[in-house]
Amino acid sequence: MSIIDQFLEDYKQHMDRYERLAQLCAIQCESGLRRNGLRALVTYRAKRLDSLLEKVTSRNAEKNYQSIDEIYEDIVDLAGVRIALYFPGDRTEVDAFIRSQFIVEHVKNFPEDIDYTYPYPKRFSGYSARHYRIRLKPSTLAPEDQHLANLLVELQVGSVLMHSWAEVEHDLVYKNRPGQLSYEEYAILDELNGLMHAGEVALERLQEAVKRRIQTESQPFSNHYELSAYLYDYLRQNNPEGREPFIGRADILFRFLQIIGLDTVKDLEPYLRKCNPRAQNKPIAEQIVDVILAQNEEFYAAYNRARQEISRTDPFGSPHEAVSYFSDKRGLGLFMRQWIAVETILSDIVGSVLFSSGDFAASLQQIRNGLDGDTLAELEHVHRLRDQILYGDHWPSEEELTRAGRFLQKLLQKLAKHSPDVEHSLREYLDRAEYH
Repeated sequence: MSIIDQFLEDYKQHMDRYERLAQLCAIQCESGLRRNGLRALVTYRAKRLDSLLEKVTSRNAEKNYQSIDEIYEDIVDLAGVRIALYFPGDRTEVDAFIRSQFIVEHVKNFPEDIDYTYPYPKRFSGYSARHYRIRLKPSTLAPEDQHLANLLVELQVGSVLMHSWAEVEHDLVYKNRPGQLSYEEYAILDELNGLMHAGEVALERLQEAVKRRIQTESQPFSNHYELSAYLYDYLRQNNPEGREPFIGRADILFRFLQIIGLDTVKDLEPYLRKCNPRAQNKPIAEQIVDVILAQNEEFYAAYNRARQEISRTDPFGSPHEAVSYFSDKRGLGLFMRQWIAVETILSDIVGSVLFSSGDFAASLQQIRNGLDGDTLAELEHVHRLRDQILYGDHWPSEEELTRAGRFLQKLLQKLAKHSPDVEHSLREYLDRAEYH
């Protein structure tokens, strides 16, 4: 049995793991892009045996493989994922997402140098896309999938139009014997490629027209994709350092703004101005929510509702997102009511909206009311638990919440002793804090 036959037999036995790897990568891509408000079609596959045989046979003529391992090291697209963008202008945002979500080993841009062996003098540049060789981060994999972290995935990013043309060209040109297509067929493929490039220009113009409409109209955002497009542009205009915008859960933010009636550019801008577009430790979506919640603690119930509603239609959501964080489950409700009381009182003490810069630690420096360094440090830790509940993909442990709840209870008592006004505000809040 030849080396190639041995390789194909081995791959056939392990093909399911490459299928699983591609599937998990596609799920992460589709989930992340959708939640961040980036339109795309995501597909995946493990390389088919017939296609693999053709590729390995062709490359063996040059490589002269000596072992199965050598072939595995050379063929990097056994697991493949494709992101077909509705709008080519989203490439930069998608690149930032990929680099944050995966371990990027290599990047290859197309078109490459002109292929002078092509049997037709091309007028257009051909296939336009970016290919990534990536690995999945172990932290994103379940225990039973950890063995997949060492395997490569080829992730292709291009426009919907370009991927469609590439499929046609690849099947006609590279899966036929050399010279089988006529000169006219090559000319038509080149003509179609030109139409695809023109179509990408039209899609970019369409995207810009949508953005201008959002900016100039007073109508509510139609969906979280429009909200995300507006936020991307806003952050770029207000971030002279040129860092790539970090949006976060645009889908939940959109529903939250709908519920509380702040889903227009005019209504949202005052809250955006209180956020920090340069903050790298917190997405702009979370900053906006923090600013709104700090101004009105009653909106915590609205955000809770938004999370739950989105979770019902999100195929990639975590089970905990459907659970109210005011429930008695694991002490969540008690912790959240205590946290909201502390946040409300501290905001009153400071005399301005607390925690509005995206940097909670910096906000704590405003407090000068007898809270020692250890208390402030513990408060910062408790705030991280609050963020985990609101924005994370899993709950803190019941033990953590119980310990944090005891700390917040003591802090509330300390704040109540500090001032009669504070004690009155605290009683008012606790009287109306009836969340379910």
